[in-house]
Amino acid sequence: MTTRDDLLTDLINRTEMNGDGPRITIATEGVVIAGRLTPHRRWATDVAGRLGDAGLPDERFAEDFDREADTVPDYPPAFLNLRGCQLISGTSSLPSILGEYFRIPLSAVSAWSVR
Repeated sequence: MTTRDDLLTDLINRTEMNGDGPRITIATEGVVIAGRLTPHRRWATDVAGRLGDAGLPDERFAEDFDREADTVPDYPPAFLNLRGCQLISGTSSLPSILGEYFRIPLSAVSAWSVR
């Protein structure tokens, strides 16, 4: 977003303090994505857990997300962390089911709604 959205910033901060946030739909660069707003620490910890499953070739990357989980999020936040994501519409090479976790810079969000 080129203009800072204080309401979205407050929503992200409340999610950081209280746990899972609401379901949110965002528009970004011609793509519409829906998911549940998720605290930074939970997002990073859950991704680390997925990557760290024994035997997966990606397990060595889990430590990067573990380290990210230990960092204090910026204020104002720079990213929106989502889980349970789905591509709603758009001309993109993204699959319709984006996977459990998605992260997007706030500067890329052009519109949003909660449901």
